[in-house]
Amino acid sequence: MRVLTLHIRPEGAAQYLARVFDGKVLVGTPTLHAEIDEAIEAYGHADGFPGVTAFNIWYGGGSVGTVPLIQMRTDAVELSNRLVVLSVVLR
Repeated sequence: MRVLTLHIRPEGAAQYLARVFDGKVLVGTPTLHAEIDEAIEAYGHADGFPGVTAFNIWYGGGSVGTVPLIQMRTDAVELSNRLVVLSVVLR
């Protein structure tokens, strides 16, 4: 089981930068998305990350923990909402 970290941050009006890390090392190319859930769903396909079965997902200093790829594809909106609430609580 290979788990990477997906870090999403606001990058401007209706833009979210998604980056993937293996430990502290940036892997792959960062991508821009119009919504947080779009970033989660896109990485749920793990394109370009062979062997990855899950991601630790972070946004705004909070994490929803380790999420399997299938859940990232099917529950992206719910995961996004949880991340936004966590980021507000942590401020």
